[in-house]
Amino acid sequence: MKQKENTQLFKKLLLFAFMVLTVTVSAQEQLLSGTVTDTNGQTVPGVNVVEKGTSNGTSTDFDGKYSITTTTENAVLVFSYIGFQTLEEQVDGRNNIDVVISEDTQQLDEIVVIGYGSQKRKDVTGAVASLKAESFVQALPVAPEQLLQGKIAGVNIVQSSGQPGASSTVRIRGTSSISAGNEPLYVIDGVPLQFGSANNSVRTVTSGSSPLSEEAINPLSLINPADIASIDVLKDASATAIYGSRGANGVIVITTKNKGQYGEFLQYDSYTGIAYVPELLPFLNADEYRAYANSNDLPFSDEGVNTNWQKEVFRSAVTQNHNLSFAGGSRTTNFTASLGYNNQEGTLLSSGLKKYTARINGNHTTLDDRLNIGVNLTYAKLDETRAAVNSNIADEGGNLLKDALRWAPTLPVYNEDGSFYQIGALRINPVSWTQVSDESDSSLLLGNMNAAFTILEGLKISTNLGYSNEDVSRFTNIPSTHPAGEGQGGTASISKYTNRNILAETNLTFDKQISDDSYLSLLAGYSFQRFETQNTFTSANNFVSDATEWNLIQSGTIQSNTSYKDANRLSSYYGRLNYKLKDRYLLTFTLRRDGSSRFGDNNKWGTFPSGALAWNVTDEDFMQNSKVSNLKLRVGYGITGNQEIPNNLYREQLSIAGSAIYVFGGQAIPSVLPTNFQNQDLKWEQTSQMNFGADFGFFDQRLYGSVDYYIKNTDDLLLQFSTAAPSVVNTQWANVGEVENKGLEINVTGDIITNDNFSWTSNVNFSTNKNEVLSLSNDNFQRDEIRTSSGSGVVGNNALTQIIKPGLPLNTFYGRQFTGYDADGLETYLDVDGEDGADEVVIGDANPDWTYGFNNTFKYKNIDVSINFRGVVGNDIYNNTAAEFSYVSQTPGVNVLRSALDTGSSRAQTAQYSSQWIEDGSYLRLDNLTVGYNFNTDNVGFIKKAKIYLSGRNLFVITGYTGFDPEVRTRSIGIDYLVYPRPRIFQIGTSITF
Repeated sequence: MKQKENTQLFKKLLLFAFMVLTVTVSAQEQLLSGTVTDTNGQTVPGVNVVEKGTSNGTSTDFDGKYSITTTTENAVLVFSYIGFQTLEEQVDGRNNIDVVISEDTQQLDEIVVIGYGSQKRKDVTGAVASLKAESFVQALPVAPEQLLQGKIAGVNIVQSSGQPGASSTVRIRGTSSISAGNEPLYVIDGVPLQFGSANNSVRTVTSGSSPLSEEAINPLSLINPADIASIDVLKDASATAIYGSRGANGVIVITTKNKGQYGEFLQYDSYTGIAYVPELLPFLNADEYRAYANSNDLPFSDEGVNTNWQKEVFRSAVTQNHNLSFAGGSRTTNFTASLGYNNQEGTLLSSGLKKYTARINGNHTTLDDRLNIGVNLTYAKLDETRAAVNSNIADEGGNLLKDALRWAPTLPVYNEDGSFYQIGALRINPVSWTQVSDESDSSLLLGNMNAAFTILEGLKISTNLGYSNEDVSRFTNIPSTHPAGEGQGGTASISKYTNRNILAETNLTFDKQISDDSYLSLLAGYSFQRFETQNTFTSANNFVSDATEWNLIQSGTIQSNTSYKDANRLSSYYGRLNYKLKDRYLLTFTLRRDGSSRFGDNNKWGTFPSGALAWNVTDEDFMQNSKVSNLKLRVGYGITGNQEIPNNLYREQLSIAGSAIYVFGGQAIPSVLPTNFQNQDLKWEQTSQMNFGADFGFFDQRLYGSVDYYIKNTDDLLLQFSTAAPSVVNTQWANVGEVENKGLEINVTGDIITNDNFSWTSNVNFSTNKNEVLSLSNDNFQRDEIRTSSGSGVVGNNALTQIIKPGLPLNTFYGRQFTGYDADGLETYLDVDGEDGADEVVIGDANPDWTYGFNNTFKYKNIDVSINFRGVVGNDIYNNTAAEFSYVSQTPGVNVLRSALDTGSSRAQTAQYSSQWIEDGSYLRLDNLTVGYNFNTDNVGFIKKAKIYLSGRNLFVITGYTGFDPEVRTRSIGIDYLVYPRPRIFQIGTSITF
């Protein structure tokens, strides 16, 4: 009986305990809900809502709504979203909590990507400049490097031509090397890529006799600018030394968009536009041509027409672009994806490109947020058609643009039967060049997988596996029915190029607040990267039929059949220490040791250190009452390297010399000859750089910017020079000489007006660089000067137009100083020594004295306007085109510029290279003007944002240069010859976010 009573008592006690526990849990747990909006009253999807101190969290849905069950008493909810200030709310028994979050663009701007990590801008000790997607122009260019033009001090970008997809020359703080690469290192989503000069091998021709383009294919065109979240430019050695042997020319870090949240957005961007050449060169029209020929009693062909051949080969070209992007996820998983399409006609007949891109990036966090796994994958395809324009034409050679300039305006385009009018064998009807086919197909697969695991608080290990595969194929055909191929029975070629890159990296990072006043960050890592390139090239002529083009190349006579496969490897150990004391004294030390297969055993390894100090002066007590909102002083020094040379130059290499045939036993045997002399002493080219900088801000950061001064010396230059004859090898490589660059960079941004209805933000950047060759000698090699850059066309005459000499900058023009005409109308030149009357002297410098950009953004209610100017001052250009077509001695067989009739030159004067054709290339360009209108979508439930805009690019250029455009580069910087003109473009576009 007693036992039964005890049992009942136990049940009652158990029931009471359960009730108490239920009440207690109910008191602790609480179901909360609410809506998150921004300061404009728009709901914000994808906001992280986390119970502070726990892993309990959720995200707002498409309508900005959330619900969460708290697990602790006195719970605090943390609302966070990229680009907005983090907000905390005490629950205090409430069941519904609506919050308003504010944008925090300053926080975005403070985060910059550096090598193998990121930092707050306040903690950066090196010279690092950044562009975020928000500052990109609305109608994006084809290639991402063009986004930087005029935006960052110390970065000079010259697009080689107006050909769709044309490559660009990018120089960060001047030209440091003579024969090795000068392009910066590109790092895309953590994968360093090797584009370099190897890509230029995808050419059909190697001599100046071909009309087909020799312009390099731009691999960066395969990256969709709409996918880019930020571009960070590492300029000084403190910032670039973490990349060691490849950091001498600066580093451009491209980060694609990789932040999606649940129900965030579906966005569609599109634009269409029209492009045309704004100005034609002033050649003689038919009446002027007839008048000159008749007044000088010169016979000429006259069909009674007035043909403007430039108008016949140029056209108004249509371009269109479409980009569809997605983003979504949850608190632990997010992804972004995009599809892009670009179709751009060229302003020259037979040119254009089509570009297709696809990308997906994703991240997943697991194991209580200790493990993060990420994937970035991009695929792109580019189909190009090229006009027959070659800037390396010799003597009487022709192509589409050259013939459009020189053909007589008294001749028609077509015969009465519709065929192309043709006269003579050397001059070719310009429009008939459209019969020539030149197509290239490019594709890029770029991806990486990364994982980061937090071992202990502050201690993390990460791995990064990257891969890229670039394939380029080029196909050309000049049919036998065309005058350029008639004498050869038609010609065709096939070229295929592959560039593969495999990357494996492991990093260990330690971040610790070691005391109230000090913070320590350590990085140690190992990297292995292997690059493999291969190329095949086949050309043939005398085809049985033109119908097969290159598709049955064996039906012709094979003229060339070559191939190669090559590889190089880079193995690296690196480390970095960042130390911060009292949030104001900053120290960075970096060390990288690289081993490259491009050098012999004695010099395979190179060590590249750097160090930098910074002082946040505004955090000092004596600055607390100052009106200066930011002042940071920086100083850094480091050594970086350059290894961008062909592989295996340290050892002798052999090749089949097809032109030297020996007969043994009645059988022809091609000879095997060396292609280089071995040089086991070949080693890294090294650049040491000192940087002094200051970051400043006033009026609560409404006016802010930076100033940097640098001295950069490059020694042990990897120089390719000619060997003394007789020699079976024409050139040799050695470490010879030294080059110095010194410069000043200023960048200032101001929020000039900021109020509810109107705002105006302006940016000015300015940079100057002085380049000088200090030496061209070492213990085994003595050279006073090196002549480079031969002229083209009939004015070529084997003239070398530039000189490399100690005391002078690289890209110095050297030749005869034009002084006028004598009584017979023949040119006269400066006679320095009084002996021959034609001494060679310095006649120009292709390097600008300074470059600048002026960028403005205006916003008035729903209207926004962006205006971007940029320019250069003090650079000289050799106008090789004017040098060829300014001599009346060529008429009437060749048309000439109108100015040729006013020079007083005799008809006996032949074309000559001299200072007469060196022009000032300074310019100011209105690079972009965009006006946009943002629609009010409050009453449209399925549309979050909608915008329409009008955009104009290259709207005007103020310059004294007489060519198509002062921004030119053919085979060498500052030489203009038959360059595909840069177009003026007008576009209308829209952006809609669902």
